[in-house]
Amino acid sequence: MPKTSAAAKEARRTQILNAAVRCFARRGYYETTIEDLVAETGLSRGALYLYYPSKEAIYLAISERWSCGLEAAIRTRLTPDPSPAATLRLLIEVTGEHVQAEADACRILMEGWNLERHIPALAERARQGHQRSLAGLGHLLRAGIAAGEFRADLDVVSQVLLLQATLHGLMVQWHRRPGSVDWHRAADEIIRGLGACPAGQSQDNPSF
Repeated sequence: MPKTSAAAKEARRTQILNAAVRCFARRGYYETTIEDLVAETGLSRGALYLYYPSKEAIYLAISERWSCGLEAAIRTRLTPDPSPAATLRLLIEVTGEHVQAEADACRILMEGWNLERHIPALAERARQGHQRSLAGLGHLLRAGIAAGEFRADLDVVSQVLLLQATLHGLMVQWHRRPGSVDWHRAADEIIRGLGACPAGQSQDNPSF
């Protein structure tokens, strides 16, 4: 029996995950059955299980693909030696582009915020991702403070939580009203709110 090439296996995985995204987007994770996935992919149950042993494994693979795709998109757009503010701006804008380009995947992964309580593997992956996100944002803010781009009096721990909550909130808003979020303007406002005051100017008493 001829072996399946690595490229063919990857193409099959992509086919399965794309079909699963469509199913989960239509019916939600719990309402989608293996039979739904079999019908959507056009594969047999056995062929599906060769690649993913369960519905949970498929959902985890979608989550991993989303995260890897977002990270790759950010890396591709980074210029050599970007400033902390430029990096944060890019992170916000590319996140918005990813939300729009992968709208169905984003919507079902937001469902995962509740699924984490019932799927231990997803909860652990979310915990690790949360910690990486907090660490990365904290590093950016501290670097921005050191470079004079962000206010020296920033409470980094609180600001990191606010940034993460803002990004999640913008995702929800975009899905509730597609097209309602201008991610470039959002990035402008976030960076402006973090920015250092010009010499002699106070945040409480700006000059006009």
